[in-house]
Amino acid sequence: MKILVTGATAGIGAASAKALANANHEIIVHGRSGAKCEQVVKGIRASGGYARAEIADFGSLTQVRAMADRLTNQNIDVVLNNAGVWMNKAIETEDGFELTWQINYLAPFLLTQRLLPGLIERTDARVVNISSSGHRAGKIHFDDINLRNGFDGMRAYCQSKLANVLFTQELARRTRGSSLTSYAVDPGAVQTDLLAKTGFNPPGAGPAEEKVGRWLAVVMGPQNQESSGGYFGPNGKLTEPSTRDHSLAAKLWSMSVSQTSI
Repeated sequence: MKILVTGATAGIGAASAKALANANHEIIVHGRSGAKCEQVVKGIRASGGYARAEIADFGSLTQVRAMADRLTNQNIDVVLNNAGVWMNKAIETEDGFELTWQINYLAPFLLTQRLLPGLIERTDARVVNISSSGHRAGKIHFDDINLRNGFDGMRAYCQSKLANVLFTQELARRTRGSSLTSYAVDPGAVQTDLLAKTGFNPPGAGPAEEKVGRWLAVVMGPQNQESSGGYFGPNGKLTEPSTRDHSLAAKLWSMSVSQTSI
């Protein structure tokens, strides 16, 4: 399979890229730093795998569109939407969106939408969205998506991770009957730069290389249309998310289409 891994220069993304390359998949390593992407690419190649870099800053939807255009007709089988941030203060992008919302959710939504026609032409296509148990504390603030009336890093992060879950569910519903399956994943407590920025130090947090194995093996295992739209825990088992509200997911989808001018 040819697999695009976003945010693959460190943490969960880099560990996933390396593990998938070791399983003989072709990897497209995405990041905003060309030097960091090349470092991961060189490591994969040194181990006998195939990888190449793709550069784009998800803080710019223009760059996301350009990246998607470059990847069109590249026979991509899997999009692993991993890129993410945690912000302790509110920063708005050139597109007018709070950075957490744009990088964690809106940019992956746009990228997936642009690649969707090619994905559903593949015989075994998948979209994997990295979410978090934090989605359970999330709420989509439709009237204040940038949280200008009370920004908090936790509120912004949990909102974006709930959006990942709802997007996964709605994507599965809209592509049912095609070759595409979509999954949301809670990777568990992983020692990453993002976790360090939160100030939390949860028990059981471990290196990404030790954590990605179980859920990665499941979502990349034999395709199961019945589990499409499902939410997987760090142990690789299907678990119930905080909501399966179809109307909420559809409302989010509609807003996201408007925000990304699709």
